[in-house]
Amino acid sequence: MSQDRKSDDSLPAAPEVPLHRLDPIDPAVKHELLTALDEPGQVVVHCEVIGDGSEHVRIWPTTYLVCRHTGARSKLLFAEGIAMPPHWMSLQRSGKACFTLIFAGLGKDCMLFDLFEEIPEHGAFSARGILRNSMDVYRVLLD
Repeated sequence: MSQDRKSDDSLPAAPEVPLHRLDPIDPAVKHELLTALDEPGQVVVHCEVIGDGSEHVRIWPTTYLVCRHTGARSKLLFAEGIAMPPHWMSLQRSGKACFTLIFAGLGKDCMLFDLFEEIPEHGAFSARGILRNSMDVYRVLLD
């Protein structure tokens, strides 16, 4: 079976579409945009709190890592080995508690950061001046 085909001469010509050139991105702006992207990984912080053994502790979900250079915050994603509000956890008889916090990744340009707990009462945890490392795993003694 054969089909009749139209020749290419009978097709209408495609309309001409003007091409628009985009201006190149300023190299400084491009660098800033690329370095400001968050890393896809996570940050692991192994924490230790020392008291006299009579205290109770907990970690609030409003605990952040804050880049000292940009002020960008990395959100707490997960806490292991410590209670979260409204619950409390007693310190061990030795007067200490050890737990792990996992945060969203820090920006690529972040080299120094702080951990702080933003809470509506006194006694917030903090660790200041944490120097960034290539593994993004840290051990801190919380104030």
